[in-house]
Amino acid sequence: MNTGRRTRAHLLELKRQVLVMRRGLDLLGSKREALLREFFATADRVADSREQVEETVGTAIIALAKSLGIDGRASVRSAGNAAKRDIFLEVAEQNIWGVRVPELHVQRLLRAIDGRGYTPTSVSQATDDAARQFEQLLEKVLDSVTIEMRLKRLGAEIKKVTRRVNALQEVFLPSLTQAVHKIRQTLEEREREDLFRLKRLKP
Repeated sequence: MNTGRRTRAHLLELKRQVLVMRRGLDLLGSKREALLREFFATADRVADSREQVEETVGTAIIALAKSLGIDGRASVRSAGNAAKRDIFLEVAEQNIWGVRVPELHVQRLLRAIDGRGYTPTSVSQATDDAARQFEQLLEKVLDSVTIEMRLKRLGAEIKKVTRRVNALQEVFLPSLTQAVHKIRQTLEEREREDLFRLKRLKP
């Protein structure tokens, strides 16, 4: 901070900068509070999503084991190859207090029994149940990815805003306030000296 130009105009400019900085701190504080509310709400969604994925994984694995036991590995592998398909994802963005959060949009993955590429009569109900469970699992995983990315972006932005707030509060604002104090003291001393000289000049 340059305190060499200790004039009243410079003092006014520094006081204006202090005011602007304090307003900036208020805005950053409001942004951080809003981001924290969004972060904790998203964290709850992430916890729910992870729990759903874990439950669906367990159900899908049990269904697959039953399918292998009834139809055999070769038949299940053949049905799996026949059911292969491309999955198209659309990536959009949501703006949350200046934070760009990606969102994945995907076509419905759960198919009817005649839409999986294999002849329904070529496999047992157990294999078709396993296929349905893994389609549901993939839908939940993709939904979870969107929520997880949202949480990660919000967390990164909160850290960045917090660093800015700390820098303003602990470094820049104290330095600026100190400069204002020093210039005010200098100007007051000059005024006293000028007043003293005027008194001495009086007859």
